[in-house]
Order: sequence, then C-alpha cells, then structure tokens
Amino acid sequence: MSFAPVRLGNTVLEAETAAADRKSCRRFGPCGVGEKALYLNDLLIDRHFYVGFGSVRRVFKRVAMSQGGFSGKGAFGSIPYLVVQYDDGQEKQCTFKREEDVDEMLACISAAHPEIPTLSVGGEQRLQAKAEQEAKRYCKELSPQALSARETLEE
Repeated sequence: MSFAPVRLGNTVLEAETAAADRKSCRRFGPCGVGEKALYLNDLLIDRHFYVGFGSVRRVFKRVAMSQGGFSGKGAFGSIPYLVVQYDDGQEKQCTFKREEDVDEMLACISAAHPEIPTLSVGGEQRLQAKAEQEAKRYCKELSPQALSARETLEE
C-alpha cells in the first residue's frame, strides 16, 4: 500500500499526483527526483516528504566528518548530506550512505532543472573567487617585448 508523501513548502500537489510521481521517480539512495517534485527521506521512511520544484530555491551537498565518537576510538569517515533550501530559507537535510548518490542526484537535478542552483552560497563565492584569481594570471594586453617574442615563436 502506497501512502501519499507529506508536503514541505508552498507548492501543493494532489495526493494521487504526488503518489504516482513518487512511484515513478528516479531514486538516489533514500531520496528521489520526480517530474514535479523532489522526494526526501524521513528518519525511517524513504521518500516520505516532497518539495515541489516551484518551491525549491537551492539544492547542494554538505559533507561532515565523523570523529569516531567522544572516545576518539572507532572509524573515521565522511557523512554526505543533501540539503534542499525551499521557500523562505527553510531547509531539509537528508543523510546518505554513499556520496556518489548525492553527486548523481545533483547532476540529475541540474540536467532536468538548470534554473535551480546546485552549489551552496559559499561554494558559489569560492568558485567565483577562483575564476577571478585565474583571470588575473593572464594579461589582456601584451608588452612590445612579449609581442616580438610571440612573433618569433610563431615563426
């Protein structure tokens, strides 16, 4: 028996439409990408919530490092999260087992909906700063000595 997913955000889908869309969605770990919405996990139930694409403002990956508990013993590893920001700054964070699932889901979202940013605000700022730094490495106009050296090399 399939239950209709629970709405997050302002975009409302009818119960039958949401249930059918969730059933046919493309699955990535505990979450999924449908035609009309993103389906997100609850603590125990996969694809329990949905956020309509009209409400989604930003989707990005967050990676946290585990520290093996307070004792300092145990396994160290990364914990991948998918963060969906919707409506007025609200966000839902979903835990994944494999980081590759998050990357594949972000690639699917960016292919289907290129208007939705798939980087965090900080990530976009770092990417822009890196592009500006790379642009500073190259001169727009060459000096006369550099022009003559280039002509010599081209010959």
